[in-house]
Amino acid sequence: MSYRRLLWLVVILLVLAVYFPVNRLIYGGIQTQLPLDRSLPLFPPAVVPYLFGDILFVGFPVWAAVKAKPIEFEAYAISIILAAVTSYIIYLVFPTYITRPEINPTDIFSRMLLTVYQTDRAANTAPSGHTFYSVLSLLYLARWRPNYRLAGIIVTFIILASTLLTKQHYIVDIISGIALAVLAYLTGRYIQQRWNMKFASG
Repeated sequence: MSYRRLLWLVVILLVLAVYFPVNRLIYGGIQTQLPLDRSLPLFPPAVVPYLFGDILFVGFPVWAAVKAKPIEFEAYAISIILAAVTSYIIYLVFPTYITRPEINPTDIFSRMLLTVYQTDRAANTAPSGHTFYSVLSLLYLARWRPNYRLAGIIVTFIILASTLLTKQHYIVDIISGIALAVLAYLTGRYIQQRWNMKFASG
């Protein structure tokens, strides 16, 4: 791995880590709950794909740093950094939160979900980080490895559904997360292309 690629990866991971202090800073705000959200059940086993989403946050950037072409990886790096920083600004300026249900930890899944609730404050809900990180990963995976597109769509859908079934997010959080992912994807690719053209013509 080249020094430049490693530097991009370190910056990505540092930016992702900023979520934790931001999560501790936010109090109050508004709820984005819709009537449909109330009809969705709590499904503790959904914590498994939800936690897989956490692994994806770190695992996909590392995989991309190793496997993607330099230009493609830099576009991805710009996109994910842009999405993360934008989300932090939104969390601070327009704070949102979710009301979680009471959990009776009677099985391994409910105990796992209770641990998630205890470690991740019920704030920073819109846009959903699980959503925009997963969708960004899907968009770049589909570009780099078209044969994995269907598998990526299925995994992404399951992760997004898990955010609702664990009562970690509302539907509006998912929609705003998808919108942020698409915007970051298009912007990241545009910036990288312009950057490349500037150096090529210099």
